[in-house]
Amino acid sequence: MQREVLAVEQRVLGAEHPGTLCTAKNLALSLSRQGKYDEAEKMQREVLAVNERVLGAEHPDTLTTANNLALSLSDQGMYDEAETMERKVLAVERRVLGAEHPSTLVTAGNLASSLSEPRKVR
Repeated sequence: MQREVLAVEQRVLGAEHPGTLCTAKNLALSLSRQGKYDEAEKMQREVLAVNERVLGAEHPDTLTTANNLALSLSDQGMYDEAETMERKVLAVERRVLGAEHPSTLVTAGNLASSLSEPRKVR
């Protein structure tokens, strides 16, 4: 169903419309939850690129998409890349949203999870 909605939104609203981007972001999350990490990652990278170009790198939607991509990377065992992205998102969220904003706290928790992976035991 989400794929159908996305196709219609892309045709009617355009690929860069906020509604279309939101649907694509949600579809990528659904794919990730289904264990289709490669497909989710590809879609999240595409949405992230458009968000950065259209909304800017510090827009909350862009940061959420980057955080979702980091989760997909982590789910695939790509912990170093996930950690790098989470650190970048966390720094921006702390500056733009504040250290106690719910999104900032989610990102901090995700980073903590990435750091707790066995390859990061120090």
